[in-house]
This record gives sequence, C-alpha cells and structure tokens, in this order.
Amino acid sequence: MENTMNWALFLQPYEFAVDNFLLKFQFLKNQYNLKGLKNPIVDITGRVKTPSSIMEKLDRLNMPRSDYKELTDIGGVRITCKFIQDVYDIYELIKSRKDIQIVLVKDYIKYPKPSGYRSFHLIVKYSAETIDGQMPIYLEVQIRTLAMHLWASIEHSLKYKYYSNIPTSIKERLKETSKIANSLDIEMDKIKSDIISAGDELDRAIDEHNWKRLS
Repeated sequence: MENTMNWALFLQPYEFAVDNFLLKFQFLKNQYNLKGLKNPIVDITGRVKTPSSIMEKLDRLNMPRSDYKELTDIGGVRITCKFIQDVYDIYELIKSRKDIQIVLVKDYIKYPKPSGYRSFHLIVKYSAETIDGQMPIYLEVQIRTLAMHLWASIEHSLKYKYYSNIPTSIKERLKETSKIANSLDIEMDKIKSDIISAGDELDRAIDEHNWKRLS
C-alpha cells in the first residue's frame, strides 16, 4: 500500500497545518514581547511524520497499515516554556482560540507515565485549506518545561540506542532524574512566585512613599 500511496499529496495538508500553527504562535510570542508582557513561550517547533515512521507506529500499535488516516499525531507541535504554570497558561491560550478545537487532553505532568515522562499533551483539530475545500487535520500539541524537555530528549535518544529496550538499571535512574527535574520545576515556580510577590510589595511601598510625599 505504501508503495502506491501518494504520500506527498496526503502529507501536504499536515505540513500546511503545522506551519500555520507555528506562524500564529510565533506571532503571539512576538506580541507578548512587543507589549512588554510576561511571555510563557520559550520556543515552538513542529514536525510531520515521515511515511516510514507512520508505518512503524501502525505496526507498533498492531493496527492495519491501511488505517494510517486514524493516527492523530501525524502532525505535531511542541511548545517549551520556563515554568510549570506557563504550561497551563499556554493551554488556556489554546482553549480560547476559535480556530483550534481541543479533542483530547492528556496531563502527564500531574499524572506522569510509569517511565517518569512528564509533559502536557493535546490532540487538536485544525483546518487546512485545500482545492477541495476545508480539511480537518488532527495535530498533537506537546507543552513542557525546559527541564521536562531535557529529560524527554535523553529518554527518546536512549530508546533508539537500545531499540526501545532500555536496561532496567538505566530505567530506574531515569525515573530518579525525572523526580529531580520535577523538583527543579517546582522550586523554580516557587522562586518566580516569591519574586512576583516581592515586586508587588515593592510597588506598594513606592506608591505609599510617593503618596505621603505629595500629601
């Protein structure tokens, strides 16, 4: 089937949807900066699965290769941020958009995978304009902190190195480093909160001082 399939034609709407999604969120990222607002987005990247990776996933899921259209992560977007709270702020931002429909939410931050993997996943429906009209496209959106991304990148590399059969000793060490990364994220969130509180107190003190001086 994959030999006769016109993959370029099939994947083009996914490429359009991913590129368009990236363009819109890059615009939002720039808007935060230009308006001097706290920017929750550090980086945003996207990819479209290759035909071989699509077939590999179908095989891994024991799905018929003819069911390739059933996959909801052929197109993918990843957004990285500094703080855990930023993850949920970005989620609220996506929820508020009229051009994106959220289909499924998987919170692997509150409920990590047994491996220690943490991230916030969304399956969203996005429209691509084709010569045959609007075509609904499913995209997977991953939102994670920089610490989560570092851990996930290393685990992903090890899966390839060991052909998804990571030795038990390394798996246990990965779980421990996941807890360390999570502790770092939690502590950084607390520091940010303390800095914001201190800033508010300083602003109030300055306002009070100026008011007394003018009275």
